[in-house]
Amino acid sequence: MESPVRLYVYDLSQGMAAMLSRQLTGRYIEGIWHTSVVVYGTEYYFGQGIMQSRPGSTHHGAPMKDIDMGTTQIPKDVFLQYLDSMRETWTADRYHLLDNNCNHFSNELCGFLVGKEIPSHITSLPADFLGTPFGQQILPMLENMFGPSQIARSATAGANAASRAAASNSLSPGLASMVGNIAAAAQSAPLSQTALQTATNLLQLESILASHRCVAVDFTSESCPPCRVISPVFEELIAERNSGYRQTGIGEAARSDMNKIVGVKVEVGRARDIATKYQITATPTFIFFLDGKKFSQFSGANQSELKSQIDVLLFTAFPPHPHTKLRLTTLDTVPSTPIRYTQCTQVDTMFTKLQTFLQSLHPPEHVTQSIQTIQTALKRKHEGSSTGPLNLPKDHNLALEWLVEHLDGDKIFPVLDILRLLVLDDTLRESYVAKGEGWTVMGLLYTYAKTSEPVSKAVRLMLLRLACNLFPASSPYLLSLTLTHRTSTTSTPHRTITTALLIESLLHPDTSVRQGAAALAFNIAVEEATQRRKNGGVGGAQEDEGLHEEWVSEIVAGVVKCLEGEDGDEIGEFFPFLRLLTSF
Repeated sequence: MESPVRLYVYDLSQGMAAMLSRQLTGRYIEGIWHTSVVVYGTEYYFGQGIMQSRPGSTHHGAPMKDIDMGTTQIPKDVFLQYLDSMRETWTADRYHLLDNNCNHFSNELCGFLVGKEIPSHITSLPADFLGTPFGQQILPMLENMFGPSQIARSATAGANAASRAAASNSLSPGLASMVGNIAAAAQSAPLSQTALQTATNLLQLESILASHRCVAVDFTSESCPPCRVISPVFEELIAERNSGYRQTGIGEAARSDMNKIVGVKVEVGRARDIATKYQITATPTFIFFLDGKKFSQFSGANQSELKSQIDVLLFTAFPPHPHTKLRLTTLDTVPSTPIRYTQCTQVDTMFTKLQTFLQSLHPPEHVTQSIQTIQTALKRKHEGSSTGPLNLPKDHNLALEWLVEHLDGDKIFPVLDILRLLVLDDTLRESYVAKGEGWTVMGLLYTYAKTSEPVSKAVRLMLLRLACNLFPASSPYLLSLTLTHRTSTTSTPHRTITTALLIESLLHPDTSVRQGAAALAFNIAVEEATQRRKNGGVGGAQEDEGLHEEWVSEIVAGVVKCLEGEDGDEIGEFFPFLRLLTSF
């Protein structure tokens, strides 16, 4: 069985090389290249040994270039045998950024598969770079991280090593951090997303300290029995303290790191420069850092002390939101589970209604087929025994887009009802909110939020139920998408769209519509309160004073206005409003 072979090319500098290379090196360098080979439906690359993933799903993101290397005639089982034989030599400890990197691996793999070498400008980049003054300047730094370089010796013959070392000491902290981050990324270790890391030299540790607010360093030794006892406890505590926390940039001021705390293992016998700087005379020793500065330190395999020091560090960096200190018995008993519209016992009924509206429109074949696929998947999910994801084909989005564009406003409610069920799937919800091309769920809500035409009760109820099912967000990232980002076709923030739908529905004359709006208000309150409790003191405290305060005030004003119009008997039905008023 033959297979196409693709070379994925990534820029580890994320555009920095193209912007700064000429002023730093005197020549234009388009990117710091990392490559991988895609064959038989899998992406293979070299970093921490030979690694593999679904094509395009690595932490490097989308490839900058996708190069067609041809088609291999080598059977898959023969290829896998060859790949296994490579694992003996392409090991993590043999990785070298200059001499033995991902591009050398890709070159060898392509040579075996299709008898071709990858583009020479990729494989020659280390030698070209080391031929520049800046390359000479940072060479000692790179050799300190990866060991002596044979390429460097040939590329820099006659250069004075002492002057290079002196020059390397003049690198600015920001530039040194950037180089360290690129070097870490080259080994396929996502620096900002890895909660437990290893530092083998001072540059690596300083790069980690510059990239994260809270860092706990475990200075250990292979010959130390207490170290072997406390090390698993250290790793477990780091994992526990990061559980459920992902800071993803809700607001302009939010940090980019993905972990509350990062744990770093330092083997003192292999990282003598780190041990010397921090005067480590015994192992295990733990040093804790906050915003790059030493916060506390202790020595010994004391599990209680380790737990206490980590918690104190996190409490200092992430002080609890002031609301968590209030003990209000009535509010403590209020349910905090968001309201979601998940029930559906008659999938065929909604699709029959949709087909009725489509009879006069004559949809194209791909739309008809996609509708049938969606119907089958929803029946299996809601009327069968399936508990897994829907696994719809990617092009089903095109059918939804066609329906949104061609159905009249008063006939859109079956599509909204279908979307209500589809967004219950976490993957689809994120796709519909962030990645839709031509349309998104928020764009759809925007269409009806801005219209001056009256919206039918059925459509408004479905809009509210769809909006409710966007909560709870499965991550702060989704919450950010739902409330902060902007639609792809307008400059209107998603938060503004949600607010317009909510406020107008709160003041609607129909009781059932106001009840639907109450559910949406309740869900927003629960999500906002939850995220503030999680992130208070880092991103959360800043948002309390800036990004969300004006928005919260606007919603609360709408809630109060709605409550003013309700009589005493109806107030109880709108109790979620009271939750909203107190959660913020």
